[in-house]
Amino acid sequence: MNMGLPWLRQGLIFFDPAVAELPTLIQQGFERRALVPRLGVVVLLLLGALADYGHGPRTVHWIVLLAYAVVTVVAAAGTCARSARVQAWLPLATTCVDAVIAVYVIAEHVPRQVADTHLATESFSLLPALLFVLQTGMRLQPRLTAVFALLVGAGWISTIAILSNSVGFGVWSGDVFVQQAMNFVAFMAASGFVFATTVWMRHATTSALRAQEERIILSRFLPAGVASEVVRAGGTASVAERYATLLSVDLRGSSAIARAYPPAVSVGWLLEFRRLIHDAVSAHGGVIDKYVGDGVLALFLGGDQAEQAAKALAAVEAAFRNLAKLNDERGHAALPPLRIIAALHCGPVLAGVFDDGRRAEFTVLGPVMNDLSRIERRAKEEDRDVVASADLLRWLPRTELDRVGTLALAARQPTLPRLFVLFPGLDLGHSGPVHGL
Repeated sequence: MNMGLPWLRQGLIFFDPAVAELPTLIQQGFERRALVPRLGVVVLLLLGALADYGHGPRTVHWIVLLAYAVVTVVAAAGTCARSARVQAWLPLATTCVDAVIAVYVIAEHVPRQVADTHLATESFSLLPALLFVLQTGMRLQPRLTAVFALLVGAGWISTIAILSNSVGFGVWSGDVFVQQAMNFVAFMAASGFVFATTVWMRHATTSALRAQEERIILSRFLPAGVASEVVRAGGTASVAERYATLLSVDLRGSSAIARAYPPAVSVGWLLEFRRLIHDAVSAHGGVIDKYVGDGVLALFLGGDQAEQAAKALAAVEAAFRNLAKLNDERGHAALPPLRIIAALHCGPVLAGVFDDGRRAEFTVLGPVMNDLSRIERRAKEEDRDVVASADLLRWLPRTELDRVGTLALAARQPTLPRLFVLFPGLDLGHSGPVHGL
């Protein structure tokens, strides 16, 4: 099972393609969704203009109000633009416009006289800036939050410098500077909090999306519970030791089929064999690890040892039942029957996604795999349909072994566990000789 997962090798969140796509997904239609809070700010500006708030010319208030209302509508309509350049620059443009409006409102409330320091509208001056920084943070783009905060901070400081130079320091008392400094610090602290929250939410959301993507990909090859367990254990980069039951199924006589029939025909029969095994294994909670030529390696990873052994045996029986039906159909079509040989073994393995930087593959490794190959070879030498190791049979109940029937094979290799033929005396999967093979 091969999976092209290049993003698994990315270590830094800001260089992860999944993260790069996240702002794009959030940005889609963002200005339309932000239309209501923006209109709320328009209402605030309207109320302020009607109340003749601030210290600047009344005409400027209405011009700013009208300009911002137009920008709000244009920004909402800009999300429908098909131009990729417009879509790319729209978030930055609206952020800059918001910063200009926030600076204007703040500048309008900077006292020109000592008597103005206690205006009732003083608390209003920070409201647009705070609303805008929160809205910018909702984009989950920390850079835009930083740009907004820096623009507002620079505009605020510039306003203080210009006004202090024009009205003279003598007009202001120290309370004016203290008040403005405290407001400035409050805004920057709120902006820093929003920035940090944006970074955290961006990371958390991306991690959740990545885990979901890994789970979806793995669920194509693993049972749902096993896929979730792999993700919880550290994602697809995790390789851990676990117990597994292995099933190897081989199509007998495939070389003779290839010699006797056209390639397209023999390949079609090979694919039928693969589908047959895949359906039987998947129906009983197993997973196809890989296809090797005319062989299939299946894994059973969910549940305890007894559950795995029972599922593997059920999958073998289902495979042979399906094969018998297929061979009946082939017999009516005057086609040679197919024959398969199955080998069963179990034990501890290293399971996980092995990623060498070029390809990523979920598989299992260990001595148990080598033993399985030798068990399959022995089954072919003995010309038996199903051969299982004693390690697997010990997890099956006695009643199940009596139902299946077992026949011990003579030991030939001391390093192998004892081997047993299952369903001895039965002609599994085919009803006649394999013609021509």
